[in-house]
Amino acid sequence: MYEAFAELTGDILSNINQVIKEKKQFEGWLVKRSDWKTVQFSFGTVCFRHTLMVDQKGKNHYFLDEWLGIRKSERMSPLVEVKVAELASQSTYRETAKTLREWAPVNISHQTVGGIVEQVGEAQAQADQEIVRKLDEAVEQPEGKKVDFLFAEADGVFIRKTEKKNSTEVHHAVLYEGWDVNGKQVSLKKPMYIMTTKTTSKFWDEVQAKAVQYYSLEKSHVITNSDGGKGYVAEKFKEAFSQSEYPVLNQLDSYHVNQALNRTLSAKSNEYKLGIQKALKEHNQDDFQLWIVRKYIGRQRK
Repeated sequence: MYEAFAELTGDILSNINQVIKEKKQFEGWLVKRSDWKTVQFSFGTVCFRHTLMVDQKGKNHYFLDEWLGIRKSERMSPLVEVKVAELASQSTYRETAKTLREWAPVNISHQTVGGIVEQVGEAQAQADQEIVRKLDEAVEQPEGKKVDFLFAEADGVFIRKTEKKNSTEVHHAVLYEGWDVNGKQVSLKKPMYIMTTKTTSKFWDEVQAKAVQYYSLEKSHVITNSDGGKGYVAEKFKEAFSQSEYPVLNQLDSYHVNQALNRTLSAKSNEYKLGIQKALKEHNQDDFQLWIVRKYIGRQRK
């Protein structure tokens, strides 16, 4: 099925190229040569003919490539590049290449994965920096979408490079308007992602710029989530979403809350730990404080 679909796609692109070539010839453009191009799509490798044409000023153009948005030396579709980068952010380059080979008709090396990660990250960073620049130069803030609630999460992931003991930190954030629930399946509503390998300060500038560009948050309640690690503390969220008239509510994710409990009360189960976990799950602040006090008194007695 993959092979059949890839072959059909190649035929369609070749036919589109023929239409473009005839149209440009009618306008006075000259054909220099026609050759094959191979591009890796998510459904397989597609081969198609594209024609190199010369304009009135003598400049060369592959009009089909330009129409498709494919760069001169590009051998993968933009979707493949983005998905490879997303997968690599959660794994090693070698594991990413292995997973793609086993689960999709995408066969690339771990070196290629590394190159794609850097390329996609640089493109994303340039686009986000352009947003920051336009915001700094703007006389007034753009009129964005008004929402009652906006949710945001941010964290950093270290991606291991091919060299030993060498890694790059990818700062990433997601803004969304809530959740869509379909039975047991839950998905984010209108998610918007920010990823960069630039400094932490530039990352937060990009988060703020994206929020201002798309939303008018003056009357919005902003709820944020992180692990509280260096660079992702509550103050950073408050600065990024400072346009809201309401206090920015920051919360730690449940994994790191339980991790803190284990560090404080030991990994073994005990009555204090169970009581605190129950109070947190039920959002019962009185019981939470009561268990904290009981634990403190018990420690004082010892």
